[in-house]
Amino acid sequence: MHGVHDVIQRDLAIELLNDLCTWEKTKPLYERIIRELNELSSKPRLTQEEGEKFNKLREAEEIVMALKDQIDAAVASQRSQEFYEIDQYMENLKIMDVWLDNILAPYYPSQLTVIGSQMRFSPYSSKEVIDSFKHPEENFFYDLYQQWYLPDILKEDIDILGISITSVEQIISGLTLAYLVKQHRPEIHITVGGSVFTKLVDRLESQGSHLFDFVDSFVVHEGETPLLRLVEQLRGDGDLTKVPNLIYKKDGEVKVNRPFAKEELNALPTPDFDGLPLDFYLSPERVLPVMGSRGCYWEQCAFCSIPFDHMTFHVRYAENVVNDFKTLQEKYNCNNFFFTDEALPINFLRTFAAKIIEQKVDVQWTGELKFEKSLLKDDRMDLLYKSGCRKLIFGLESYNQRVLDSMKKGVELSWVDETAERCMKLGIAMHFYLICGFPTETREEVMDSINFVLNNQRLLDSPGFSAILSQFDLERGAPIENAPQEWGISKLYTPPEHDLSLGYSYETSIGMNAEETNELYQELIEKLGREVMTFPHNYSLSDGLLYLAYHQKHSLTERLGTLA
Repeated sequence: MHGVHDVIQRDLAIELLNDLCTWEKTKPLYERIIRELNELSSKPRLTQEEGEKFNKLREAEEIVMALKDQIDAAVASQRSQEFYEIDQYMENLKIMDVWLDNILAPYYPSQLTVIGSQMRFSPYSSKEVIDSFKHPEENFFYDLYQQWYLPDILKEDIDILGISITSVEQIISGLTLAYLVKQHRPEIHITVGGSVFTKLVDRLESQGSHLFDFVDSFVVHEGETPLLRLVEQLRGDGDLTKVPNLIYKKDGEVKVNRPFAKEELNALPTPDFDGLPLDFYLSPERVLPVMGSRGCYWEQCAFCSIPFDHMTFHVRYAENVVNDFKTLQEKYNCNNFFFTDEALPINFLRTFAAKIIEQKVDVQWTGELKFEKSLLKDDRMDLLYKSGCRKLIFGLESYNQRVLDSMKKGVELSWVDETAERCMKLGIAMHFYLICGFPTETREEVMDSINFVLNNQRLLDSPGFSAILSQFDLERGAPIENAPQEWGISKLYTPPEHDLSLGYSYETSIGMNAEETNELYQELIEKLGREVMTFPHNYSLSDGLLYLAYHQKHSLTERLGTLA
């Protein structure tokens, strides 16, 4: 659109995972394991760090040889109908995780799994992130990007490189790519987008950052129109002041283009996934993201920074979203969709579901909702099921009314009970997000939430049920930040070297302290883990949606008949 046709999209995360889980591609890594083992063996004495790495390499030599004939088969199995056999599914993931842990032994102590990475470099410190570039022996992103992907990227005739960093997990990998490209092609304008840097605008503006040594600009808040305007200006007059939501450096000073602009969601086209390696993802069918709204219509939860990210709540017309579903279904042969909304509005859902049914669009979908009394009116949940809703994701947070009120959730426990009952009756699976250690919360109040799940056998046995307990984090931009005393919080603190930190440590005078919260959290995740099945529904909500659609299809006609 808008005359910009020379666009290439890539997902280096899935490309890297795919390549690392291929024996032929990783043979040089195995050879490196042998070579480094021999080098360390020849030393008369090893330091503690060398000794630990030697032990890891020796273990890896044995495990890689044991799995080299299984890893490609495990990946192929995960992309076949064997995906739906839970024992095989779990075995495939186990093989991949063990393989990744060992084939990357040369980068020890760094680690990579199917769902994340660990390094000794903190993603919250730009100094440590930049320091990781000097240690390709540990930063496997640097080493492998440079070997496997950088040559192809540099061959392309590109003048602008956009990198999306939407979570802390992506900070080191995304900035590593930016650094590598800038080192080889300094004339390429590198821009970084995503919610992480939206929360860091004030720090980038007031303190500056060495990230500007290899990142030319950051797009904050919403990015579709800003990215288009950036392309137009870089290929035109070069006036970056005309690019909304842009942060950049000029004459040694950080510039922030305010006021921040929001997108007109109904002017946006259907998402375009052309060029992405959709066949590389680890499932036999595709699950694509769709958007019904941005921001949160409630905007009052004390712990939540979502309103800060999106400024204001705005909605895409249900008719446009139905057309998105139809277009994506036809273009990408996709029947399964995941709403990316923070909280789907009930009125939007009612209209969307009615139109999906009216137009006979055969899809399955999942999305996140806030518990609302209005959801229980007029058989609305029946309508959702008929439209293809197979799972609803709820930010329950707590099953204690005092804590919910303190959180300013605007939820009554009776709504939770009635919604859960209705979901179980209809066959709509549920996921609950729970919080441990909200300020002022006591151990007994946390146990109310845990017992609500663990003492409800019907809930535990309901197909597709999942629940995740998270330890409370005080995030930048959350309402608590502006009035911490209301929750007995004092001494908000971020280490000065953590310039990329998205939250605070703090002290509290009411409820559990940090040590008590952590101890209880460790106890309860173990307890939940024994009763709530991890695979596939807690492991991956997208995989869980595929499982629900697959295993319910035989009873679907009968179930829909009872709802008619």
